Amino acid sequence: MHLKSIKAIYVSSYKSGSGSMIISLGLIELLKRHYSRIALFRPFVFDRDDKDMQTLLKYFKVEQSLKSTQGLTLKKVEKILANDGLESLIEQILERYEKLSKDADFVLCLGSRLDELNQSFGEDLNIELAKNLSAPIAGVISTNKKDIEYVKESITLWSKKIYKAGAEIFTIGLNHWQLNSKVCQNLSKAYDFPIFCIPRVKELERLTLLDALEHLDLDYLAGDEKQKENEWESVRFASMGVELLLESLEPYELFISSSSRIDIALAMLISAQSHHTPPSTALILCGREPSQTFNKLIENLKDIAIPILYTPESEESIFLKLLELKPSFRVENRRKIDRALGVFFNSINSLNLQKRLKMSQDILTPSMFRIMLFERAKRDIKKILLPEIEDDRILIASEYLLKREIVKIVFVGSAKELYLRSKKLGLELSQAQILEPNDDELSLKLAKRYYEIRKDKGLSLDVALDRVNTNKTLFATLALEEGIADGLVSGAIHSTRDTVLPALQIIKTAKDYPISSSCFFMCLPTKVLIYADCAINPKPTANELATIALESVESALKFDIPPRVAMLSYSTGDSGKGADVDKVRRATEIIKEKYPDLPIAGPIQYDAAIDPEVAKIKMPNNPTAGHATIFIFPDLETGNIAYKAVQRSSKAVAIGPIMQGLKKPVNDLSRGCSIDDIIDTVALTAIQAQEQE
Repeated sequence: MHLKSIKAIYVSSYKSGSGSMIISLGLIELLKRHYSRIALFRPFVFDRDDKDMQTLLKYFKVEQSLKSTQGLTLKKVEKILANDGLESLIEQILERYEKLSKDADFVLCLGSRLDELNQSFGEDLNIELAKNLSAPIAGVISTNKKDIEYVKESITLWSKKIYKAGAEIFTIGLNHWQLNSKVCQNLSKAYDFPIFCIPRVKELERLTLLDALEHLDLDYLAGDEKQKENEWESVRFASMGVELLLESLEPYELFISSSSRIDIALAMLISAQSHHTPPSTALILCGREPSQTFNKLIENLKDIAIPILYTPESEESIFLKLLELKPSFRVENRRKIDRALGVFFNSINSLNLQKRLKMSQDILTPSMFRIMLFERAKRDIKKILLPEIEDDRILIASEYLLKREIVKIVFVGSAKELYLRSKKLGLELSQAQILEPNDDELSLKLAKRYYEIRKDKGLSLDVALDRVNTNKTLFATLALEEGIADGLVSGAIHSTRDTVLPALQIIKTAKDYPISSSCFFMCLPTKVLIYADCAINPKPTANELATIALESVESALKFDIPPRVAMLSYSTGDSGKGADVDKVRRATEIIKEKYPDLPIAGPIQYDAAIDPEVAKIKMPNNPTAGHATIFIFPDLETGNIAYKAVQRSSKAVAIGPIMQGLKKPVNDLSRGCSIDDIIDTVALTAIQAQEQE
């Protein structure tokens, strides 16, 4: 079946507990690749507080109030159905939907289970409403502990019901899939709509301390705020002897103990510091308040690796309440959402779903660009070296990248230090590889290579070994050169020189590029531009300026940005004279001689390069003028000032600096970088590595 161009999708579950939230998360991210204004709408509302909707709005930064997402409460639905009938109900929902959709490019509607609704109509309201909204259904069926016959019967019965009602199907996801992947592939061929299978992932079924803290009477006595995201699979009484307890620890256990058992608390605190013990979620002390001696003790402890909580309730009471909790997605628990999105996109055929959406958007927002980066990086997953494990931002970003399966991470540093820091932050980094500089065999191998490269500069082997053992960025650069990984990102706690100099000495520039340069991807509200060079070359010559431009063209092509080059100056065309403008003019001529078909304008002022109306006046016969995507600044001072001015005044997202012209990708972070900056730079580095094979 071929769907017409659509403006909305309706997410609906076959039965309650099917897991529609993972479908909603995945679809929003898919839509954000192509639409700048996404709106969310839940026609039937159980709870005005709607935690799931709040999570979706905040995580994806949808500019929409919670109230605007809500249709009618179930109580109101029952009343309208009883007094005025189905037609009136549909009209009132449509009125709210139309008001919302006016300012949106696409609306994702989230259905609700209506099993409890007392109404005499035989139709499923979600299906009926999806039909009236012209929103094909993205359905979800739980296959947990079900055989293939049950699955086939469920798909057939539900699809027939949807088609009979006059609605359409966008796709159906089979959640909690535990059968063979070939069975899923065969199912997909049997229907005229896409079917995908989302495997059962235990991690998504775990609860977190955030769930417990929201619903139960618990005081957070000790631990890092990030540890509130700690996950648990099982609850266990810690009432036995300390030695027996420590011998029987399992991962992701939440412990309950009497507050009088200080020996248990101390043993757990000590055990959590060891990288030989599995990660425990937390310890809840129950009963009378812990003693002042104990409180003072934990107040003075640093880097507590297991959180301590307290409740006045009995151990049995809190145990039963914990068992009643249901797992949820929370915006505070980014890692769980990241994992869910990773599982979703590994389960679907993105291109197939995009074709069904008939997407044809020309704009490129910052969100679209970031998601495009992640999708491109995942096509051929690369290993990226991160030598700055001392920085919490690096570790938090790494967990995101691992959960989303965007790259493989290779840390440089002490395995013990990494384990303890990740425990303190409540992070799961076990999938990462670790290279330790104190590994004598590896360090000696890298030192010998460093010596071979730099011996002509007077470097001795002893000095080379000392530097490799003490400089982790140098160690990582040599590991990259040796092929242990595919790219390197550093600079969160080191200067640009610390990152760039080893790269220039060891990795060196690629063939045909006599210099390396840098660029920023400037993500404006509706497009992405490239600015260069804003970080490396202070006063480039005409030849160097031409090289920077050509390196930037290569960067644009790697990231699907159509290359249209503006060689910037203080004058446009032949209107200006002087050494500075002559340099830009000569650089433009060099590029035209080498690549006569490359769209280029120069010398040109910024306004004429970006504004078509100004270009008509200042450079009317150049088709690149007014439509440039690559802006080459005449010197570092101008470029650095310009990118920061645009970033701060227009709220643009500046990704970079991204190094260009090296044999292997090495990229530098700003010391003031955010976690998102690190994630973006690592993804960009991975894509560069794909292109350099």
